[in-house]
Amino acid sequence: MEAVYGINPIKVLLSRDATPLRKIIIAEGRSGPPLQEILTLAGQKNIPVEWAPRRRLDQLTGRTDHQGVAGLGEAFAYADLEDVLKNRSPRVSQDLVLILDGILDPQNLGSVIRSAYCLGANGVVIPSDRSASVTPAAMKASAGSARRLPIARVTNLSRTIDELKSRGFWIYGADARGGKSIREQDFSEPAALVMGSEARGLRPLIRKKCDFFLSIPMAGNFDSLNVAVAAGILQYEILLQRLVKSSGSRA
Repeated sequence: MEAVYGINPIKVLLSRDATPLRKIIIAEGRSGPPLQEILTLAGQKNIPVEWAPRRRLDQLTGRTDHQGVAGLGEAFAYADLEDVLKNRSPRVSQDLVLILDGILDPQNLGSVIRSAYCLGANGVVIPSDRSASVTPAAMKASAGSARRLPIARVTNLSRTIDELKSRGFWIYGADARGGKSIREQDFSEPAALVMGSEARGLRPLIRKKCDFFLSIPMAGNFDSLNVAVAAGILQYEILLQRLVKSSGSRA
């Protein structure tokens, strides 16, 4: 069993047709409309609710920012690459896969997953080594979207990129300096967007696999954006271009 915590992640999981939650634990004294919504959803799905001292939730989650609500459910189940490729958004006709090359902060991982879900990506690919995994902290940062979007965990990112290339994907590496402006690139073909680690960016081997490099124009004199912020901006620009082209082709 695995603990998930936070008001929004719990609400998202309870709103699914098939929820992975088996039990909900609420801190004694916790109240308010958001909590009442959780209690109503739990009652509708016959999920038991237990009231406990707040310190128990601290111990259960290993955190103090759990907002007085935690859920126990099945451990996170990773998808495979095929699951990711089958999960194309109904709003866009082209594939977009996010590849994360060694993002270590679970908060950043969760934020990237959230933006990927909101902005129409098929799914996210992470390496099994030297990377944050989908922990309760990452789940909370994703606002529960990690349970709605396929997350594949692979042993070799380089081989996964080769597989995507063989299926017609162009590989775009995010580069803080020297890449082509996102506004100048055509994304009409299947695309994989590769984001590097917070400290070192893309590893040399992964850089060699990229077909193009993308940069975000900035007005401020700073070397780079937070990786989660950069991923959101790049995905938004890709989605916007594709939606505009799709709308123009139907006119």
